[in-house]
Amino acid sequence: MAANTIKITLRSSDNQEFEVDEAVAMEFGTIKTFFDDNLDASIEPIPLPNVSSKCLSTIIKYCKFHLGLRSRDHSSLVADEAKAYDDELVDPLDNESLIELALATHYLDVKDMLDMINQGIADRIKNKSVEYVRKLFGIENDYTPEEEAEMRAQYEWAFEGVDPDED
Repeated sequence: MAANTIKITLRSSDNQEFEVDEAVAMEFGTIKTFFDDNLDASIEPIPLPNVSSKCLSTIIKYCKFHLGLRSRDHSSLVADEAKAYDDELVDPLDNESLIELALATHYLDVKDMLDMINQGIADRIKNKSVEYVRKLFGIENDYTPEEEAEMRAQYEWAFEGVDPDED
């Protein structure tokens, strides 16, 4: 990118500031909307109260990488490189970090990254028990033991072949 590229400063919820190129910041739908609505926006850092520095750093890296890929050929080699990068981003994250990143990405409205993270979450809950999914998303069981037993008996097929839970 050129040396005279416009820089935008973003401030995370834990008060860390990130100076990014305008092109990267415009990958965030929330920031793009902010500038569309505030044409005379000042040069003050933009506060992102729902995004930690850890998540913001990851999202910025993702956007920079994918911007770079989009500027290249749209060959299958580039698509494979993007898939490998995305897998390397999601696979090592624990469930809590993945959900935190999904919430931050949703807040910032980075659609492609959110789709990729949501797929990662879907892959993690595929063929998992109800208890695992409840724990993952912090959902309280509001069925009585009798209601749950009745539900399990009525939909027995849905509980067959479920993978063992892992923490």
